[in-house]
Amino acid sequence: MNADLEQLNETRDVVNRFYASFLSGDTDEMLELMSESVEVRFLAQVDLKGKQNARRFFAFSSGLLSDLEFKIEQQIFDGEWAATLWTETGIVTASGKPWTNHGVDVIRVENSEVTVVHENNDVRLVYAHLPRFSANC
Repeated sequence: MNADLEQLNETRDVVNRFYASFLSGDTDEMLELMSESVEVRFLAQVDLKGKQNARRFFAFSSGLLSDLEFKIEQQIFDGEWAATLWTETGIVTASGKPWTNHGVDVIRVENSEVTVVHENNDVRLVYAHLPRFSANC
């Protein structure tokens, strides 16, 4: 097997495990798949570096939405990069208002670890309904 195909298969495997962990609510497993220096960016919410900061952000955001239905619409893999188009619906826990959003995640896998997670979505909804995460807390 050539190196490009090996990288592609590794990326696909790690990204699929990452989403399986997310969908089952297992943030510890998501974090296990990340490098210590992972870059995590959720538009309108956070832009941080490091697994410990990612852990704090995931703990902060874990209860913001309830009855979440997250659906992967399409995935594209290219070497160490993956793009996932998604939609989600649910309830904003604090207000009880309905939530519908869509976006694309860009994930980079190097040496079998997630090194970049960039989540892109409709930031107007995030600003309107969700609290801000403070990296200093």
